[in-house]
Amino acid sequence: MNTNLIALRRKERYESLNLEIQKELDNFYDTKAATHQLKVIKKSRSIPKVGDVFLVSPREGIYFYGKVLVSNIVRKVRDSFVEGKHVVFIFKGNTHEKNIDKYKPDYSNLLIPPAIVGDEYWKKGYFHTIANIPLTEEEKKLDFGFYSIHFKGNFFCKETGELLDKEPKLLGIHGITTISGIGMAIERELIINPSLLEENTN
Repeated sequence: MNTNLIALRRKERYESLNLEIQKELDNFYDTKAATHQLKVIKKSRSIPKVGDVFLVSPREGIYFYGKVLVSNIVRKVRDSFVEGKHVVFIFKGNTHEKNIDKYKPDYSNLLIPPAIVGDEYWKKGYFHTIANIPLTEEEKKLDFGFYSIHFKGNFFCKETGELLDKEPKLLGIHGITTISGIGMAIERELIINPSLLEENTN
């Protein structure tokens, strides 16, 4: 049996939630998910670069920070959908200002798992780059990867398609995230933990 590890963990997490939260999630996916989207911050035609720090807004006037760790993915294993895309990380801890003042990346405290996205997130204004900070040594050595769903058997891999022999510490789903995928993933986390919307005062 080809078990989907991500789906299994999501199911286990859902079942651990109280009934009220479960109902909120059910209602979201039943009635709102199809049309849900992030707030537009500012549209840009700039090509994302490694080290770009950006804002994402799930609510008007509330922003979370993200960072591009890989840009313009060069595949070792052919995949035209992922080739040329970007790996992003989005962190907990929000701000009400469109600046970098409260940017304190914590890879042990991500808002959602690492994701592969296209330029469209910037072109449509859902991601807004505010700075570029070169990768730290920690970021260069970060243990992250993706879970690939395949009919011959699911596996762990890098964004390049190269196989990993064990599960990485930070695990996302392999493949390009749809234009509504980031917004849906963030909304799920906000429903589960509404306190994430409280402004980071540190």
